[in-house]
Parts: sequence; structure tokens; C-alpha cells
Amino acid sequence: MSVSDSRQDLQRNSLYSLAAVGAVLLGALLTLGAYGHFSAVWGQMISEDTALPRRLLLMLPGVTLAGTAVLNILLSKPLWQARGYALTATLVGNLVATAYLVYLLVRGVPGHPIGIFLALEMSLVILLVSIRAGLVWPALADANIKKS
Repeated sequence: MSVSDSRQDLQRNSLYSLAAVGAVLLGALLTLGAYGHFSAVWGQMISEDTALPRRLLLMLPGVTLAGTAVLNILLSKPLWQARGYALTATLVGNLVATAYLVYLLVRGVPGHPIGIFLALEMSLVILLVSIRAGLVWPALADANIKKS
């Protein structure tokens, strides 16, 4: 087998594409979650009776969700193109959002779909960590089997 016949150069890791699509879908859902949060606390945020530190604290969950959504959507194309920086930035951003959602889940906020968002975040984080660890899909087949 010659160097030009190597199939490894032609083989692309499809997990990057899966991660990019997952990042866009999760970004859309996180945008809806941020919108829901902001609409729920908007009255308190614009109230003159609410102190500035309290207003900033009320904005934190929505900003966390919206920031992660924007990061996921903006980095989905470079992630599709298997860029290392996109993988790292997306992983870090989603780990921050995951940590925040775990905090909210442990704290116990009744009536909020934190578990659903956490499950979706964890799915993307597990995929990104797997790619970072070197998982390739589809796995490269032995070239000698094809020649037979």
C-alpha cells in the first residue's frame, strides 16, 4: 500500500459534525430558556425597589444560558470544520453552564426544568470530552480487508 493510497487522510471524524449539530440545537433551547428566565424576572429587574446587586443576581441565570447559547451557535461552524479551538471553547463554555445547572439542581428550584437542560448539557459535554479524548467515529477499518 502506498502513501497516496492511505484512507486515513480521507477519513473524517464525524463526531465533530454531530457535536456541531448538537451545539446548534442546544443553543436554540438555551435561548428559549434564557428568554423564559428573563420574562419571569423582568418585573423585579426593572422595579425601583430592587437594589442593583439584587438585579444583577436576578440576571445571572439568564446571562449564563444566553451566553452559552451564543457561544454554541457561533462556534458550531468551526466545530463542524473540526477546529481545535472551537472544541476547547465550546467545552469550557458548556462546562460552566453545566456546573451552574448542577448548582441549581442541588439547591432545588421547584417548578423549573433544570433537569432537562442539565441532561442536554451533559450530553453535549460527554460528546465533546469524548472527541477531546480521541474518540473517532466511524472507526477506521483495516485497509487489507477491503483488498480481499
